[in-house]
Amino acid sequence: MHYERTYIRAISVVCAIVAAAVSGFAQVPLDRDVLLGGEGAGQGMFAEEHGYPGPKHVLDMQKDLQLSEEQKKSVQNIFDEMKSRAKELGQAIVKIEAELNSAFADGMITEKSVRDDTEEIGRIRGKLRSVHLIAHMKTQKILNETQLAKYKKMRAESKDTKVKK
Repeated sequence: MHYERTYIRAISVVCAIVAAAVSGFAQVPLDRDVLLGGEGAGQGMFAEEHGYPGPKHVLDMQKDLQLSEEQKKSVQNIFDEMKSRAKELGQAIVKIEAELNSAFADGMITEKSVRDDTEEIGRIRGKLRSVHLIAHMKTQKILNETQLAKYKKMRAESKDTKVKK
C-alpha cells in the first residue's frame, strides 16, 4: 500500500513536470510553423472550391496538366511571390503574437495593448489570406479550359482517395 502511494505521487510529480515543460514550450501562435513556412494551410480553400487552382498544386501536377514552359515559369513566379510575401506576413504575425504572449507572462498587459495587438494580428492575417487567394486567381488565368477541367478532376479524385483512407 505504501509503495502504491509513493508510486502514485512519483507519477503525479512527473506528470506535473512534463505538463509544465510542455506549456512552457508551446508554440505561439499555434500555427507558428505554418506561418513561418509561408504555407497555405487552407487559406485558398474558397478559391479552390470554385475553380481557382493553387499554384503549388498546379506545379505538382504540371506533367499531367501538360503545362508549357511559359506556363510553368508563370506559375512558378506566382508561387514564389506568394510564398515570399506569406513568409514576411507570417513573421510579422509571429512577432506580434510573441510580444502579446510575453506581455501577459510579464504582467505588462493593458486592455488597450490587447486590443491594439489583436487588431493588428487580424489585419495582417487578412493580408496573408489575400496573398493566397490572389495567387489562386492569377494561376487560373494562366491555364486553358482543358487544363482547368483536368485540374478540377484530379483534385476531386485526390480528395476522394483521402476520404476513403
